[in-house]
Amino acid sequence: MDRNYLLNKKIGILGGTSYPSTLLYYETLNRLYHKKFGEYHSCPIILYSIDYNAIKSNYHDGWSIIPKLLKKELEILASFKPSCIIIANNTLHKAYDIIKDTLETGIPVLHIIDLTKQYIEKMGYNNVLLLGTKFTMEDSFFKQPLSDGGVNIVIPNEEERFKIQEIQTQVSSGSFQDYHVDYFKNVINKKYAHLDAFILGCTEIPLIYKNIDTNINLINTLALQCEEAMFFFE
Repeated sequence: MDRNYLLNKKIGILGGTSYPSTLLYYETLNRLYHKKFGEYHSCPIILYSIDYNAIKSNYHDGWSIIPKLLKKELEILASFKPSCIIIANNTLHKAYDIIKDTLETGIPVLHIIDLTKQYIEKMGYNNVLLLGTKFTMEDSFFKQPLSDGGVNIVIPNEEERFKIQEIQTQVSSGSFQDYHVDYFKNVINKKYAHLDAFILGCTEIPLIYKNIDTNINLINTLALQCEEAMFFFE
C-alpha cells in the first residue's frame, strides 16, 4: 500500500477519560496497526487528552451540561482532521447520543454500543453480563439498545456494583491492586460463568482482565473500537 496514502489517515482519540485506559487505547491501536502492516510501522494517532474533571464531576447531577462539554471537546478534536474519532469512555456515549445530530464535523465516531451490539449478534450470544461503572450498569443507555435487539442483559447485584465501582475508581486514578484481579476472578467470574459472555463496558476493566487467565467469553468494548479503526487503513 502507498505509504503516502497511509500518512493521510489518522485515528482521533478523545482521551484522558481516564488516563490509564487512554494508554491502553494507544497500546492497542499500535499493536493492531503493527500486526496489519509489519516492519516498523506504528499507528498514526491524534490524541486529544482532555481535563476530565469538568465532565466527571457532573456525572451525578449535571447531565444537563455534560453533552455541551463533550460537544466542545469533540469539535476541538475534529479540527485536527482525524479520519475517525474514538471516545475513550463508555459512559460518555450517553452524552454523545444526545448531541450527535448537532455535530457538523462529518467525521465518523466509532460508537461503542453499536459495535458491541454488532459483535453480540455476530457471535450469537443471548445472555450477557454487563460490567462497568455503577452508572453504566444501572442506567439504560447501554442496556436498552442491546435488550431491544433481543439480548438478555444481566447486571451484578447491588453489593457487587458498589464494589466494582470502588475498584473502577481506584484503577482510573492509577492505583492498581492485586485484590482488584482477585475480586473479578473469584467473585464475578465464578458467579456468572454460566452466561454466554461478559461485556467489559468500562475502559478500566480491560486493564484488570489483562491479568486474568479465563475461558469466559469477553466482549472488550475498547478492543472493538480499536479493531474497527483499522478499517480506515484498508
